[in-house]
Amino acid sequence: MKRLVAKWIQKHRKNALSACGAYTYIAKECQLHGNIYVGEHVVVGRGAYFVSTRANIHVHDHVIFGPNVTIYTGDHPINIIGKHISELTDADKADPKLDQDVVIESGCWIGTGAIILKGVTIGRGSVIGAGAVVTKDVPPYSVYVGVPSARTFARFDSAQIEAHEKLLRERGIAPDSMQVKCAGSKIL
Repeated sequence: MKRLVAKWIQKHRKNALSACGAYTYIAKECQLHGNIYVGEHVVVGRGAYFVSTRANIHVHDHVIFGPNVTIYTGDHPINIIGKHISELTDADKADPKLDQDVVIESGCWIGTGAIILKGVTIGRGSVIGAGAVVTKDVPPYSVYVGVPSARTFARFDSAQIEAHEKLLRERGIAPDSMQVKCAGSKIL
């Protein structure tokens, strides 16, 4: 009985997503709003807050999120004369520069309380430290920490990356993959 209830709870949580791959787990107290596409073998930690407005959030396969990670694809204009920010309409926010996709490539680990802002791509295999605020793209296999986040070191050198990705391919895992198709059924 417990297993059936747990399956039902996961299905309900996944229905908040535009698409979701197999073997994905979404923990309690997550708020997931908008155009969010999640691949396979993804773990979304407790209290995650993912908000996409017009843009999309794409989470590729084999990604782990610690608790309380926040992702935003949008922003507010701050240059509108004659209006307070709280008075802005949807039309005032239509500038595409204010709303950009966030992409988290395969094999990443996003630490507790990290914040990822609009327009960011986190390269495959990267680690984002707890509490980091990510405002710019992160190259593959990098470790970023701090506010704003800064690269502390590379996980692998170029030869190690080549060996790592070769081993993944031999296991039938593409180094950067997203098994979820962004059209069709909500849960794949």
